[in-house]
Formats: sequence, C-alpha cells, structure tokens
Amino acid sequence: KDMTKSSNHPLGGNAYLSLDDSEEPYNGGIKFTAMPPMKRYRDMEYLSGGEKTIAALALLFAIHSYHPAPFFVMDEVDAALDNVNVLKLCNYIRQRSKDFQCIVISLKDMFYEQSQGLVGICRNVATNSSRTLTLDLTQFDKEDDLITRSDRKRRRSSSVGPRKRSSTSTDNSQ
Repeated sequence: KDMTKSSNHPLGGNAYLSLDDSEEPYNGGIKFTAMPPMKRYRDMEYLSGGEKTIAALALLFAIHSYHPAPFFVMDEVDAALDNVNVLKLCNYIRQRSKDFQCIVISLKDMFYEQSQGLVGICRNVATNSSRTLTLDLTQFDKEDDLITRSDRKRRRSSSVGPRKRSSTSTDNSQ
C-alpha cells in the first residue's frame, strides 16, 4: 500500500496471494492478484509493465518487512516505470534506507539524482581492463543541485528551436 499511496489515492492499491490448490498446497503454485489504485482486481498478466513492476516490488518489500535482508541489488527495476513512479520508488527506498542498503542499476536520471552515491564501471582501453569510478553525493548540497537543475532546464528551453546554419562553406572541390 505504501508504494502506491498518493494525495489523489490516499488508500493506495491492494494485492493478494492465493493458493492454486488449497487441498494440497505443495502440489500447486501461488496466484498473485493486484489492484492498482482506482482500478479493479486483475491477474498479473493483464497489468501494464509499470503496474507489474510496482506490484512485484510491493511483494518484495512486504516479504522484506516480514523477514528483513541486509541489502538489495535491483537491476533496472525502473525500466517500465514512468517518472512519477520512479520518484515514488526512490522516496520509498530512501525512507527505509536505515533498515537496509540498496544497490540499484538504472539508466534513468531520476535514480541518479535521488541517490546517495554513484558507482560507474568503464573500460580502460590502454590496459584492456575495467575501471571503477565512485562519487559520494552526500557531500553536495541539495539546494545547489536544485539551482543547477533549474539552470539546465532554462538553458535547454532557450536552446530549443531551429538552429541557424553557418554561412561558411567547406566545399573543397574547386
């Protein structure tokens, strides 16, 4: 419920686990049914990619609340999520970061901006090996970051539009 709560949907979503075979539970599987906020109950196969991701993460974190693990490694769990849900996931992880450590492999800027640290792996061509780069983001002030982001947006919006072509020509066929 905590992952799907918002000001528009204060109750969040619901999810249920049920046994495929309640007579002999060890012979069957488990059925996972989720209901995103303001939608009806559906099997997982009928949910969108983002809804499946949120439902799976909610199940993972529910299991974690019952039997805690010291850390998580999540590989591109945000791939199917829009920016609103990525931010919800970031906030959820940040709120609970005192209970566990979380390593998230992501390609989305939102995770980078919300993280406490970055680790990058790149190829060192000279030695034909990998190189690790780390950056501790806790030493930077969030206010400075907000100014930088708004400055970047302002620069992007001012540079949007048709580009003027240079009047010089580089024709060397003469």
